Amino acid sequence: MAPTAPEVVSGIPKRPTQAASPWNQVAGGPQDDIGTGVSAAPSGDVAVVVYSTPRQDEDREPVEGEKLSLTLARYTATGAPRWSREWVRNRFSDTRVAAGDAATFLSGNAFLYSADFGLGEAQDGFLVKFDGEGNPVWQHRVGQKVYAIAADARGGVLAAGEEWEGEFVEDPVLTRYAADGSVLWTRRFEGANMESALHAAALTPSGEAILAGQLVDTLEVDGQTFGTPGVRGFVVLAFDTAGRLLWGKEVPGAKGRITSVTVGADGTVVAAGDFIGLLVWGQASLGSSGAFVLTAGPDGTERWVRQPVCGPVTELGASVAVEDSGAVAVTCGSALTRYDASGARLGEQTLTAQPCASGVCSLNTAGVAAVPGRGLAVTGWQRDGAGDTWNQDAFLRLVVP
Repeated sequence: MAPTAPEVVSGIPKRPTQAASPWNQVAGGPQDDIGTGVSAAPSGDVAVVVYSTPRQDEDREPVEGEKLSLTLARYTATGAPRWSREWVRNRFSDTRVAAGDAATFLSGNAFLYSADFGLGEAQDGFLVKFDGEGNPVWQHRVGQKVYAIAADARGGVLAAGEEWEGEFVEDPVLTRYAADGSVLWTRRFEGANMESALHAAALTPSGEAILAGQLVDTLEVDGQTFGTPGVRGFVVLAFDTAGRLLWGKEVPGAKGRITSVTVGADGTVVAAGDFIGLLVWGQASLGSSGAFVLTAGPDGTERWVRQPVCGPVTELGASVAVEDSGAVAVTCGSALTRYDASGARLGEQTLTAQPCASGVCSLNTAGVAAVPGRGLAVTGWQRDGAGDTWNQDAFLRLVVP
């Protein structure tokens, strides 16, 4: 990635104590490139994973030099490269990254062929830990699929996935790993409807685990039953440091996705996604479709729910981060919306492709992370051109509110 012109931020009030400068990185080539995940370490380092595929849509012809690859990279808080690793000729899905001060974690699904990140064969839903210099340390198979990871302050990680058996069993799995790769605890939620999608996970500052997503029918966890037979809804579950259920909250009747969940420094849980139907949370409701962001207290107390702005292309879903101040930032499509800790809207802005040589460009965000003391790291794809000639590159930028 090479630095380009910084993002011009408007429409969102700046914090007077913010001294960071925005920066922008673009990665790509003749193939289609997308930043699929971004994470910020407590130190301010930013890690990103970029997936590159040959042009595959019906309108564009293959071009010379295009490739199939996966890139994992880490940067300082000022955008300077620390290290980058690339693996070619592998096809993946749902690639994600999580960053600690001395470790970077990569997860994804090797759904056609196994991959090799330097530790031998990685199959199905994989999780790999890299040290401070980008060298692989250990790897695990999380399940048939893995969808979300979150790093802790001691070099460990949480992973959410699924384990399959036959044609009709797809059980959600949540596993907590120590820094050395040993399993601290794991939960397999047997009996879940195959259409359930508990694909978002996070860790609280005190080490509790959060799992969230679409729930179809019912799910029993530690003697408590969530959901309703024949009904779709959302569920947010919290587990203690031993993997036991602390609390669970339902959002009944809403069909859609929870695509991102995170936790603030004070333990506030924030989830974002999209829905169709009536979404009721606490004393408020949203209807009848679109993106959403909701918050809960550390004990699961229902707080506020809002409907953020979305850009014109939203297939990647909403992503959420909590800033140092407690403000909540949501990216959706090409839009960034911010709320204060009480849910009051602070402002919104449209993120644009940089650079845009053709003058006809579009952008879609895939992830956002709060960089301590700096701002917000955002990744996704940007397209330059129109008709059947456009090119798609990945971007990583620091937006300074």
